[in-house]
Amino acid sequence: MTVEHRWLLDETPWPEQAALVYGEMVELTTPHPPIPQLGGLGPEIIGSRGVVVACVIEQDERDGHVGPLYAVETEDGSPWRLRPEFLVSRGGLHPDMPPRYRSDLPEGTHVRIRLESDRPGATTEAVGEVTGIWRTTCLEPPKGYMVQVGEHLHCVTPQQTEVL
Repeated sequence: MTVEHRWLLDETPWPEQAALVYGEMVELTTPHPPIPQLGGLGPEIIGSRGVVVACVIEQDERDGHVGPLYAVETEDGSPWRLRPEFLVSRGGLHPDMPPRYRSDLPEGTHVRIRLESDRPGATTEAVGEVTGIWRTTCLEPPKGYMVQVGEHLHCVTPQQTEVL
């Protein structure tokens, strides 16, 4: 069956340990005093501005610390996963932030995808597993699914996706 385009609201509770919230505007920084085992951000990165798009509680392999790890998208569209020591709140929420979405297809769902071929008008089919939702920016709704086929990750629209 072909997948209809529908994105569900993600009502997963935000982690209680998180000091920053979804949509919060932040600036990337280096901790003071420095934490040698964590390293630092380069001078071209420090001061970059972004928005918090996700948060998970994880153990940091570098020092064993368990706590929030934030996904941040900077103004240039770069994705970052950073501990709070590397983020400074700019004191507000992004005014255009959409709701949090989740996929209508759970991770691991087996799907057939149709991809454009090198030949004009031809398509190629492959079978893989959904690994998440695909978006070009956090300020827009998702565009489709990320599908793992072997060692390759494909970004496909719902119209290119068929649930097996």
